[in-house]
Amino acid sequence: MAQVTKQSIVLGGGRIVGTVSVDGGAVRADGGPIRPQLIVPVTIQMNPQPDKAMIAVVWLFARLGTDQNASPHQAICQPISQQLVTGFHAHSLPHGTTDHTEYLRFYLSPAEVEDIERRRQAAGSDVFTLYLGLDPIVAGMKSYNSFGPGQTPEPTPWNLQFGLFSQVLPFWTSQVSPVMVQIEQATWVRNVLPGLGYDRLRLLELTFPPPLPGHANAASQFDKAKRALDERRYGDCIQECRGLLNMWEKQFGATGKQNPLANVVASDRGWPENDIRRAMLDTLWKEIGDVANAPHHPEGNVDSELFSDRDARLILLLTAALSEYVERR
Repeated sequence: MAQVTKQSIVLGGGRIVGTVSVDGGAVRADGGPIRPQLIVPVTIQMNPQPDKAMIAVVWLFARLGTDQNASPHQAICQPISQQLVTGFHAHSLPHGTTDHTEYLRFYLSPAEVEDIERRRQAAGSDVFTLYLGLDPIVAGMKSYNSFGPGQTPEPTPWNLQFGLFSQVLPFWTSQVSPVMVQIEQATWVRNVLPGLGYDRLRLLELTFPPPLPGHANAASQFDKAKRALDERRYGDCIQECRGLLNMWEKQFGATGKQNPLANVVASDRGWPENDIRRAMLDTLWKEIGDVANAPHHPEGNVDSELFSDRDARLILLLTAALSEYVERR
């Protein structure tokens, strides 16, 4: 079961001045597929300190990792920093502890979302565990313009109407051990995936083909097509897909109508003559090839200027899927 996990805030040679804790059940996501963000609430609890010796956490540097040391090289996304100076909410009081919750927003790229999902699905348990690394800046504080009944305010150059202000003195050394973030799989599906856009978007992992004839890196050919799509050069995107199909035909020794690629693959895999997969591959390959030829053959039946981002994306995805399907392994 997921649980609240806690670590001490330690100053200097080992003085504990507070704790930080994370409730994995409160982790959520926001931003959808366009600006996905993983939100991890961190509660800071400061131990009591004398009135004239207030201590506060004034800044947090945070990272999410996959190992128990929350190592930077194992981070799943860019680290973040969060200032806690405004209001100094994470400060001590003379009597009793004080609690303050900060909501750390980790901004994710689509590739990072996919990577996290792959790790979660491979976890093999009912709880998905991440590790939160925290580097706090902790400071001593002396405050002014604050006084109780019968007290005289300490003279300062600033009028009382300016409000409360503090002198902040950062301690040289402060540390917090990595905090486990334990999230039940059901909580992730209910509270995280919709916020990441998984109720509207699914990421599919495809294996890039090996080096193909005349091209040492097939993945870079896909990158060219994807770049053209991103730059709204839809005809160029579709042309790059045609290049990939041509490479596959050379790889298999296919020769157009005389010996189409579907026949070569069918023979490779021992499909019978009437196997429906033979007709499926032949139809898809031919239709994609016809569309991919159209942007640079305006004399055909298709007006190349009519191609949109939807058309180019469809051809790119189908080309990638077919490439994985026909690859010899």
